[in-house]
Amino acid sequence: MSGPVDYSDPEWLLERIHKFRKEVRDVEREYLELRVLLRDAEAALRAEPDDGNLRVRVHHYKRRLEDFERLYPWLVSGKAPEIAFWAPPAG
Repeated sequence: MSGPVDYSDPEWLLERIHKFRKEVRDVEREYLELRVLLRDAEAALRAEPDDGNLRVRVHHYKRRLEDFERLYPWLVSGKAPEIAFWAPPAG
């Protein structure tokens, strides 16, 4: 380690935000894909309400979305996850 981090250094902050965005990009992509799959499965289920396979799919997609929202609450918070970099620390 090269010494203490200067949190007021804009270059360090922007580099950290860029690294963070790369880390969460896959999570956001998979979450969006699941939402689209759920939307399509629910539409198909409305057209064919007796289709058991579609019911299972809808249930599966809902559970996966719930897991994502529990693991990554910032996905549904309505706030950009980067806000943590700009907001003052709690306390």
